[in-house]
Amino acid sequence: MTTQLLVRAETTKLARLLDVSDPVQLEFLSGLSPAAIRAFRERATDLLFDRDAQRLQRVAAASKLVPTAISAKAAERAFGPVLCAAVAGSVEPAQAVSIAKALPAKFLAETAVQLDPRRTAAVIAEVPPRLVAQVAKELFARGDHVTMGRFVGVVPEASMRAALPEASDADLLRIGFLLEDKSSMDTLLGIVEDRIPGVIRAACEQDLWAEAIDLLDTVDQANRAKIGDIAAGLGDDVLDALIEAVRELDAWATLLPVTSAMSQDSLRVLAARPVVHTEAVLGPIMDVALDHGLWLDLLPLSVHLPEAPLAFLAARVAEKPDDELADLIRQADTAGLWAALIPIALAMGEADRRRMAGLPVMREPEVLRAVIDTIAEHELWSQGLPLVDALPKSAKPILASCIGDLTREQLLAALLAAARSADIDTLVDIALAQESEGRARVLEIIDGMDDLGEFLEALTPETPEVVWRGLVEVRDEMPADLRAQLAHRAAACGKDSIADELQA
Repeated sequence: MTTQLLVRAETTKLARLLDVSDPVQLEFLSGLSPAAIRAFRERATDLLFDRDAQRLQRVAAASKLVPTAISAKAAERAFGPVLCAAVAGSVEPAQAVSIAKALPAKFLAETAVQLDPRRTAAVIAEVPPRLVAQVAKELFARGDHVTMGRFVGVVPEASMRAALPEASDADLLRIGFLLEDKSSMDTLLGIVEDRIPGVIRAACEQDLWAEAIDLLDTVDQANRAKIGDIAAGLGDDVLDALIEAVRELDAWATLLPVTSAMSQDSLRVLAARPVVHTEAVLGPIMDVALDHGLWLDLLPLSVHLPEAPLAFLAARVAEKPDDELADLIRQADTAGLWAALIPIALAMGEADRRRMAGLPVMREPEVLRAVIDTIAEHELWSQGLPLVDALPKSAKPILASCIGDLTREQLLAALLAAARSADIDTLVDIALAQESEGRARVLEIIDGMDDLGEFLEALTPETPEVVWRGLVEVRDEMPADLRAQLAHRAAACGKDSIADELQA
């Protein structure tokens, strides 16, 4: 939850305690921390309840001397809700509940407004769910979300289940925003799980996005994913309104962890929204991701961005100095997010991509193996080979070893992808750098390709000489038919000397 929203919630609760009708009158407190405002509110509450503690205890003791019905009458007609609330913490819970049962719901609601849950938790826990629901109905009717927010973390779950059907979807948002104990948010959400779509629509239709964004910031990862996926399925208007609200509140640090928890389909929907592609949105997202430790939350979203916004993102990443760029790579590698990082690297300019590929971290065997494994697992050869090509020559032996560990199907997919791209020389160069057993395996796979003609046509007059020379060097390891076809292709490309050597 942003500090701005925390302050707003705390000043709203303080306004209730001080009987200030409009919380805006407390805006002068906005320079204080939320914790300071809360501490002041709790001290003020203690002063109000403790100043007459001995007299209140005598009143509580006197209530034991008369029948419950008489105590209830006295409470309603003589004491009033304020005094009853003050006395409640001094009365035995069972006796207090007996008296409460004899009082009308309207009076109990007025008393609940004055109660301090910290002092009356034992009493509240004993109140029957049916009675809690009646009081909640009264409180919702008067729009008293502050009182409900203070009690949600105190009443048992059975009472919450009885009371919450009395709340509208907008009520639920307002209660969540004003919860005294935010750790109870997931419990609250679990009770009203079937109402999440309505809650999100209420945020959109009644401009309650601040309350909704606070909700996102206080639930666990599973509920974030659930809310994010539901929001993505409610239509473009809802998503655009959410993004605009996040921009206005500068709450990107709240939204990014939500996106990282969403399903791929939902992320695809979010990433397709034109508003996400604007610099006014992408710029702050990048600031938060790169400067506030949310880089790993950004990466899953980046996979689905179109070319132009992805290039913007890549350019911002490339602005980082070598040590910070290396740290971003290390984080992505540790989290197993190379499938997201590779497209970003390819969206960089040629110089930046080669600078990234030349960093020491990119020469570590385990990192290179993770790169090749990711490319093979997700069949990203057409995207990954340009990055592999940018790696320094010192990485070639490690890459060759990684290529040798691929399955036959993965190698075949790599060869086909290379044949259909401008990077066949990169793959052939690395494949031929293997030990003899690995080279023989690759040559056998090439020889058995159904699309051998397509592979051969990918060898052109512009194919680097080092690739042609590599083929010559392993000619004795080739099946005879493959060697003959490669010689024929070399001649067709004007490489007569290569053709002669292959046929020799």
